[in-house]
Amino acid sequence: VEHLPISLLIGILGWLFGGGWVCVPLALVVGWCIDVDHLYDFGYYCFQHQNPPDWSMIRSGEYFSKNAKIFVPLHSWELSLILVTSLGFFTQNWHLAITTTVAHMAHLIQDMRAYNVRLLGYSFIFRALHAFKQRGFCSSSVS
Repeated sequence: VEHLPISLLIGILGWLFGGGWVCVPLALVVGWCIDVDHLYDFGYYCFQHQNPPDWSMIRSGEYFSKNAKIFVPLHSWELSLILVTSLGFFTQNWHLAITTTVAHMAHLIQDMRAYNVRLLGYSFIFRALHAFKQRGFCSSSVS
């Protein structure tokens, strides 16, 4: 829920600055709804540990520690770059492209501050090169 207000604000600003009404739903999708990728990590936990889903773990994030891995594929700086370039190129609506990218980056920055995620923790390439290991994802005070 903490990502909803800033995503909505960014979407509305994009709309007001000429990006069109579609800025609002796209900002909400990439700024608020990307947490759906946590289901991938949770599913990995259930599969690896042969446990029935304990949905209370979604809120706590306990499954990350039990997995000792963090995938969250939509939480990546590379996706921000892909968003701005592909939306800008294919729609030629750079207001929309920038609005959508800023909403995505705002989500990542909020998470970085709240969970002490390291800057490269949200690089998908960096995580892949380190086998998605949880170690090193957050600052030493958290991990």
